[in-house]
Amino acid sequence: MPHTQAQQYSNRGYRHPFLFGIHYLGGVGDNPRTVTDLAMSKYSALLRRQPEWWTKYQDESARVAWRKLGELPCVLMVETPSATVRAELSEQQIEYVIDELAGYAALRDEVHGCQVSCFERIWESDSLLSHPCNEELRLSLTALEHLPTCTRNDDSTTIHLIDPMLYCLVYNRTLVSQGHRPPRPIPSPPKTDIYTVCPRFALLPSDISVDATGKVTFLSYINNLDKDQHAPLYTLFERSLTKFIPLFEHTLTDLHRNNPLPQRILGRCKYTVWDEPDAPEYSDDEEGWSIYERELRHWVLNRPIQLPDIPQAGYPGGIEDRKLTVSLLGRRLQVIVDVTETSLRPGGPEFSGTAWHVKGMRNERIAACSVHCLSAENISPTSIQFRMAVTYPRGFPAGDTGATLRTWGLNDGDACHQYIDETPLRTGLSLVFPNIYQHRQTPFKLLDPTREGRLTLLMFYLIDPDIQPVVSTSSVSPQQKDWIQRALVTALSPKLPMELIQEIFRHVPGLMDSEKAEDYRRAFLDIQANFRQASNNYHFCIPFDVWNGPDLSYMSF
Repeated sequence: MPHTQAQQYSNRGYRHPFLFGIHYLGGVGDNPRTVTDLAMSKYSALLRRQPEWWTKYQDESARVAWRKLGELPCVLMVETPSATVRAELSEQQIEYVIDELAGYAALRDEVHGCQVSCFERIWESDSLLSHPCNEELRLSLTALEHLPTCTRNDDSTTIHLIDPMLYCLVYNRTLVSQGHRPPRPIPSPPKTDIYTVCPRFALLPSDISVDATGKVTFLSYINNLDKDQHAPLYTLFERSLTKFIPLFEHTLTDLHRNNPLPQRILGRCKYTVWDEPDAPEYSDDEEGWSIYERELRHWVLNRPIQLPDIPQAGYPGGIEDRKLTVSLLGRRLQVIVDVTETSLRPGGPEFSGTAWHVKGMRNERIAACSVHCLSAENISPTSIQFRMAVTYPRGFPAGDTGATLRTWGLNDGDACHQYIDETPLRTGLSLVFPNIYQHRQTPFKLLDPTREGRLTLLMFYLIDPDIQPVVSTSSVSPQQKDWIQRALVTALSPKLPMELIQEIFRHVPGLMDSEKAEDYRRAFLDIQANFRQASNNYHFCIPFDVWNGPDLSYMSF
C-alpha cells in the first residue's frame, strides 16, 4: 500500500527547472532514454489513443490489429536535438509495448476518466468537464473580451482574457499585508541560480482550499477578474479546478522524488566488430591521410554495434507501482489563472506557435500546469509538444560519437534534451504536466480560409504545495484603480457626496492605472524572454561533451 504524502512543508519541494545546470557535471534532468525507448513511447502513445484501449488490450483480436499498426518493419521517426532519426521496432519490442498496456490500464483513473498522456508524468482526459460545463465556461468568458484587462500578444492573433502578468506584484511598489505573521524575507538563491529569479516582478497566485471531498473554494480574488462583476465565473472556475485536482495529484505523484521515472531499456552498447581502418604508413602521404580520415569517420558512425535492448523475457510488469501517492485533499493551495483566445480571420496572419518554455520563474515555483481546451473551431491540427532535460549518457568510450548518436541520439555538442512526443489539442481536452518539462504550442492556420477560427484555452498553474506559500492575492489588495473607484462609489455614494468620495479615492495608496500596469507587463515580458534564453543555455540545452563524463570503467569493445 503506497504511503500518502505528509501535509507539511519541506525545504526541497518538487523538482523544478530553476537551476543552473552547468554547475552540475554532466548536466541536469532525467537519465537519457535510448532512441529505441523513445520510439516505443511514441508507439505506446499511439495505441493509447485508440478507442477503449484499456478494455481491448486483453482481447486477442484487438492485439492482432494493434500489431498491424506496427507491422514489420515498424518504423517511427524520432526527433533528436540535431536531426530526425529513423527507428525500427522489432517484433519483441512491439510485443513489449502491447503487454505494457496492462500497466497503463492499471494506472488509468476510471473514476475521473483520466490516463497517462503521450509520456510519463503527463495526464489527460477528454471527459473531465462535461459538455454543458465546457459551453457555459466558454460563453461566460466572452464577456471578458472587451474589458481593459484584456491584453494582446505581439502577433495580434492571441488575446489574454485573464492575463496574470498584468497588475503583477512589483517589488518595492506593491503593498503587501503581513496580517498576523512576521515578515518573511525571501531567501536569496545561490549566486549561480540568480538568473532564475526575477528581481522586479512576480505573478500573484490565488489561494484556494480543497476540502476532504476534493471541492475547491477560492479564498482570495483572481488577479484581473473582479469577483463583484464576475461572480458566476468564480463558481465555474471552482467547479473546473475541483475536477482538475485528481489530475494534479497524478502528475505530482509521478513527479515525486520517491517515484523515479522508469525506463524500458538499460545497459550499454557494445561493438561486435572492431576492424578499424589502417592509417597510412607515411606521415607525408596527404592523399592517404585524407582517405583514412574519411574512412575513419564512416567507420565510427557505421561499424556494427549491439545496442542495449529490452529484457529478453519481455515486459517485466510494475510500471504502475508507486512508492508514494500524493493527496491534495484537505489542503490550502495556490494557483494562477490564465485564459487565452487565439482568433484567426480570413486573410489575416496565421498563428506562429510559441517558443519552448516553462511557466514562471523561481519567484513562483510553479510545479505543474493544466490546460483545458474550451474550443478549437475551424483550425488546422495543433499540439502541445514536450521535451525534457537529460544528463550525459553513461556506458560508452570517451569520444565515441558513433555510440552516443546511435544509442541515445546525442552527437558531440548537441543540446542535452530529448523530445517526448506531443498531445493534440481538441475541444474538451484536459491536460496536466509537470513544469520540469519544457513545452510549446505548434503553429496552426484556418481549415476553411473563408471562415473565422479560434482556439480558447483555460490554464491553471499550481504553485509547489510542499514549500512555504508565496505572496498571493490574500495579502495584496487589488491594484486596479477602476476596481477600487467602483467599490468606493458603490459603498459610499449613499452616505457621502461624490466630491468627498473622489478625495478619498485620490489618497488610496498602491494603485495602478492601466497605462502603468501595461508598462510593467511589457517589462515583465522582456525579463521572461531573457530568462527563457538563459534557461535554454543553462538547463535545457547544455552542450553534450562526448569527451567528458562517460563511464571511465567502460571496457566493452
